[in-house]
Amino acid sequence: MRSRFCLSAYFLAVSLFACSCLPTSAWSQAPQSLSGLSEAAPSSEETPAASSAVVTIPSPLRSFLRMAAISQKVSRDEVLPLLARNVVVEGYQNWQDKNRKPTEYLILLKRYLEQARELLALAGPQGVIRISNCGEVQPLLTILGYRLRQACGPGTSLETADPQRAFLTIDSGFPLADLEETLREGKPFVHPFSTSQVPVLFSRNDWTANDNGKDKQDQDVLDSLIRDPALARLYWALARVDVKTGTFLRQSPGLEKLVPLAAVLDFYGSHIYIRSGRVVVPGGAPAELAWKNLVGVGPESPGEFVTRLLAKDEGWLAAYFDALSRVGGTQQAYFTESGRLQRFYEALRGKDPSPSPARPVFRPNPGLLLLATRLQLDPNGQPHVPGNLEVWKEILRRKSDSRMVRDWAKRASRWNNPEQLLEGMFALSRVSTKDGPLELYLAFSEMDRGRSPEQRLSPQTVRLLAEKFSRFSNQYLIFSEFSGLNNASITRFLTAAEALDRIPDRIVRANAVGIFQANVGLWQILARQEQIPNANWNDSWQQVINPFAGILSSSQLYDAGRSSLRELWRAATGKPDPSQAEIIALLAGPNQSSPEGQQVRQEMASRIRSVLDAQRLVSLDTLSALGDGLNQMAQGKAMADSLIRLAGELREFEMPKPLFTTRERSEWASGLYNNRHTQLQMRTDLAKIIKSPGSPNELSEARGQLVPFLTDSLVGLNYAY
Repeated sequence: MRSRFCLSAYFLAVSLFACSCLPTSAWSQAPQSLSGLSEAAPSSEETPAASSAVVTIPSPLRSFLRMAAISQKVSRDEVLPLLARNVVVEGYQNWQDKNRKPTEYLILLKRYLEQARELLALAGPQGVIRISNCGEVQPLLTILGYRLRQACGPGTSLETADPQRAFLTIDSGFPLADLEETLREGKPFVHPFSTSQVPVLFSRNDWTANDNGKDKQDQDVLDSLIRDPALARLYWALARVDVKTGTFLRQSPGLEKLVPLAAVLDFYGSHIYIRSGRVVVPGGAPAELAWKNLVGVGPESPGEFVTRLLAKDEGWLAAYFDALSRVGGTQQAYFTESGRLQRFYEALRGKDPSPSPARPVFRPNPGLLLLATRLQLDPNGQPHVPGNLEVWKEILRRKSDSRMVRDWAKRASRWNNPEQLLEGMFALSRVSTKDGPLELYLAFSEMDRGRSPEQRLSPQTVRLLAEKFSRFSNQYLIFSEFSGLNNASITRFLTAAEALDRIPDRIVRANAVGIFQANVGLWQILARQEQIPNANWNDSWQQVINPFAGILSSSQLYDAGRSSLRELWRAATGKPDPSQAEIIALLAGPNQSSPEGQQVRQEMASRIRSVLDAQRLVSLDTLSALGDGLNQMAQGKAMADSLIRLAGELREFEMPKPLFTTRERSEWASGLYNNRHTQLQMRTDLAKIIKSPGSPNELSEARGQLVPFLTDSLVGLNYAY
């Protein structure tokens, strides 16, 4: 059986997204630099490596990590922060609501801790569970949730007595099979079961002082974090704040006042730094007055400053502070100069701060962070505007479901400088959409980032890109990576893609998109490997795309695909029709002069070849020879004998026996399962056409039957690479 590739949707989806990643250690690392700030960033030596205080876990650490859904590879420093994180993310349904309900994860974790404490009591001070004989095993079995099925002796075995306890026993890795075996053999059972100690942030009393749990005698940090998701959120947040800042916040304002602000501190607190009794603000000392006006208190009062920062406008000011803390010194100076700090924040806040940026479980609004960190300033110190301001007024005036976009479209008519556009983008960063004005601004700004002033996007190109954004935006990253592609190349691509999208025959359209995308992917590989020189990018790109204009039939598509490939190989090698072996060698990388480089290149070629062989794809050599042979037969040349053997390779494709009949598939999988592509390949019988040739037109049209195979082989080259 030959395996096949499933064709993707129109284009492969690739998203540019900024996220707040988990640190490799639960103790956060300070940023590499705080360029432009009044004080240097803390070094890695200033981040806490371990805590002097410890908390006792009532079980072996490996078992606890398994039950708490924490990786076995974490360090002891990371155990409690990751537990706190899991309690918030996985432990409760609607954790911020008063009527929150624990999830199955948290229920099992609580039950496990109860069982572990019972086993620990049974193990005694030595931390070892000892069962001398079968007659002493009942207390242990009760804890484990099992009982003896037969009386003690060679035939004894265990069975479940309490399903809940038995599940915990198995899931935690207790050696139940060893226990059963020793009971059978009449031997003593010995199993170490001791406590584990892990560092705790600050001290035990900091996290248990305000715990309202019922079991005060058993109260510890574990219980406090599990009972109170807000406290757990605060622990997780403070574990990622640098040590000096965390120590200061512990004293002022204190943990009790920070608990209600835990969600905001979690998302937006990792770039808050307190040094020498002052908060380090974006923009440094020159910006302190502006931040004082925003927050309501100056950075010289760090405890109150942080409290107000986190609380103001349901967290929007903290989100703004965090975004500006991540940008370079030049951008920070721009944002905090001449009243811009206040004006841009007012645009972001808008008329209503709801919903809070800290309400979801995961950090929302990547647009704000991307806007601040990726902003380009032109040589005149103003924000870069792709195209021109008039084009952006048009973009905002387009129909939108967002009331905020419509409101800013009205304001846009009065815009006369780039800062007003940027102000609007800050406001629109709160609009959750995939194709809103901010998404367009970010995408087009990235396209312009690597371009010289004379090669930047023209107003006409920006207008065209905006019109096609919802359909083709996933492909726009090509123009960010290959900034040498000019306005004409971008326009040519969009024109060709739209033409393919309008092919009336669904099967022809799908294959056309597959071949087009595959050839573009191969161009990217060769350009990225510098086998297509930068100076030839535009000419080669347009030559690869041009053949796809005006396609209506499969035979036209076959010719277009072949012609596009010829131009691609001509740009990379200087000759139009390389063999498949030469193509694989080309994809394996540029020629190497050193023996080591040659060996690596050969190994890469072998891996690509092995993938193609495993997929049992028809060789491009075979498809080219069949197409050329059919053309020559249409011109009256005798080619039948040499083509029949090649046509036989197309008949190797077989599908396994269907699991469902056609009727069953229609009933149960309507709209979800489509094997038309493979069915066309299975029905292809070029040998029959070659043996009984029809008219020249029929022979020429027969080349269209090669299209599904050509599609798979070209997609396969991308996949194998």
